[in-house]
Amino acid sequence: MSLADLRSALNAELSATPEYYDFKVLHSERDGVLWRVTLEQGYVFAEGQRPGTASAQALLDDSLDGASAWWGAPAKGGASVLAVLSEDDQLVLQNASGAPPPAGHLIRLYPTRFLNAVADAWWDTAWAEQALACLPDLSSPQPLHGGAVLTGEPFRWLRPAQRAALALAGHSSAFLWGPPGTGKTTTLGVLLAEYLDRHPSARVLLLSTTNQAVDQATLAVDKALQKGRREPLRPTLQRLGTRFDAAAYAGREHLIPTQDRELITRLARAEGQRPSARDALALKAWADRVANLRDELRRASLQVLQRCRLVSMTTTRAAFTLKTLRELTPGGEPPFDLLVFDEASQVSLAHALVLMPLGRARLFAGDPRQLSPVQRSDDRLARRWLGRSAFAEMPRGGPAVALLDEQSRMAQPIGELVSQLFYDGALRVAADAQASAGWLAERQRVLADIGAAVHVHVHRVKTDGGWVASERGPVRRESAEAIADLLARALASGHWQPEELIVLTPFRAQRALIRQRLRALGLPESLRVSTVHRAQGSEAPVVLFDPADGAQPFLHGEDAQRLLNVALSRAQAKLVLFVSPADAAGPLLAPLMQRLRLAADTREARPLLELARDPGFPANAMGQRVRAGRHEGEVARISADGSQFWLVNARTGAEQPIDTEFWRRRAREAGALAGA
Repeated sequence: MSLADLRSALNAELSATPEYYDFKVLHSERDGVLWRVTLEQGYVFAEGQRPGTASAQALLDDSLDGASAWWGAPAKGGASVLAVLSEDDQLVLQNASGAPPPAGHLIRLYPTRFLNAVADAWWDTAWAEQALACLPDLSSPQPLHGGAVLTGEPFRWLRPAQRAALALAGHSSAFLWGPPGTGKTTTLGVLLAEYLDRHPSARVLLLSTTNQAVDQATLAVDKALQKGRREPLRPTLQRLGTRFDAAAYAGREHLIPTQDRELITRLARAEGQRPSARDALALKAWADRVANLRDELRRASLQVLQRCRLVSMTTTRAAFTLKTLRELTPGGEPPFDLLVFDEASQVSLAHALVLMPLGRARLFAGDPRQLSPVQRSDDRLARRWLGRSAFAEMPRGGPAVALLDEQSRMAQPIGELVSQLFYDGALRVAADAQASAGWLAERQRVLADIGAAVHVHVHRVKTDGGWVASERGPVRRESAEAIADLLARALASGHWQPEELIVLTPFRAQRALIRQRLRALGLPESLRVSTVHRAQGSEAPVVLFDPADGAQPFLHGEDAQRLLNVALSRAQAKLVLFVSPADAAGPLLAPLMQRLRLAADTREARPLLELARDPGFPANAMGQRVRAGRHEGEVARISADGSQFWLVNARTGAEQPIDTEFWRRRAREAGALAGA
């Protein structure tokens, strides 16, 4: 693939990316010098798109931190977004020029377009050629010679696969594949702590997709250094950026560069004081002040970067500060010995590649079977470069790939379901979890009328969901009512706390409807109801999953399977699925439902070889539970000419084609051998 193709992909994606989003205000209130603006659930309009289209589905998440806010009625005004409280559908605004609009009015957000920064880097031809030259290394990593071996000796509790993953630091590009509950962030923290200790002059750039993920990864390294009794190294870690969770750094304030924080606050305040364009002199003075502050911030960031051993930031900030990062070393040499992408499955290949020349070696940590990069354009090249991550180039195996295969989150039946549906059966409950009476007891709890030993429960609903124009999305009232009733009974029992229960749905409209039903019953506001996209990285003892409308095209294809994986794998003890007939037959849930059905089927499987000896084969196998070599399942359908039939695999729930003549021939050969 050429540089021209990559630039074409970026142009296509930029053209398909709205420059602004309009949200409807539900409530505005002052909070000291800040404003809290609560938005109407489910209402979003993307520039150039009709409400409800895929590109109009703006998620309230970290990507809107730092966005510019504007409103035109009842009086014009503006502000900057200090923070987004996604679960509350709330914006925290700073530097507002006036009161934000009241209920019923619109507020417009202009998000920071990080893709512009990525595109700018790709139009720097010299740098772009270096970046594109890194692509072959992803699929063919090379061993690094002369480096110290990481043993993880102080961390005796590491599981075998976690300990083996420490060897990834010895490759030019490497992949830490961490399925849900396998301790990927903990493993990454130990690896980087060991790396800093064993390589005394090495420098690390740690990146992740959201501020929360950066916090978690940074704290994991600091905790590993603390547990490994490597106190002198802890002050050499620095977390750049201001949108961190301050409470998480209590007792770990050494990770935050105070000067950087103050500078960005001053810059944000100055940017919020932009004068009218009609006053040219004031506008020029304002622009100069902002430019000077940006230069000061750049110099301060450069000083922090030069003095620390490990610096962490979001991938977005890395794109915007790429020029500063490149200037850390003269002569074009990589400024970092190790460049780490956490949650790398959500970083587009174009974004990752343009940062890769910053490191002599690169490590990608994440899970390619969970959420992929957000990509809006239908362009083929945009899908190639922006809809896939570096994991798409990962080798099939070898020493540069480590799969963490033991999980300690999900009860065995839930974990087995996730393992078979999404990980080819490779994922299993960790031995230390299985041996823990406390761990097992936490996963043996009654939920309303669902017994303690039942971990996966299907709640059948009669009605299928559908698009409702007034709700601006797919909704289903029957499942919303059933969810509210189940949660009410669970809380009334006194055995469950609100924070132990989470409701997930793919659609914002259904999320809004479920929240309405919870409020109508007077249930606590602390009950979490979230879209699946916002749930990656979270977990709860009980997960209630409502697909709302399994027939929606959005729930078809590979991306939908990743979404389902995220939804199911959040559950620790109980997974409750709300399923209608259309949901059960749709491509999203059909394999899951088939697997659950066949798991409850007690019929003995008949050898397919035995059935193939009969002249009536394959008709005699229809509806039978059969065993064919390593595979077992039920024969579901037969082609019109009888040359092929389909087996519903009992392990995965998926249909697999079987060649009739192949099994007839095997039956004849077996008969001939028996006769001889």
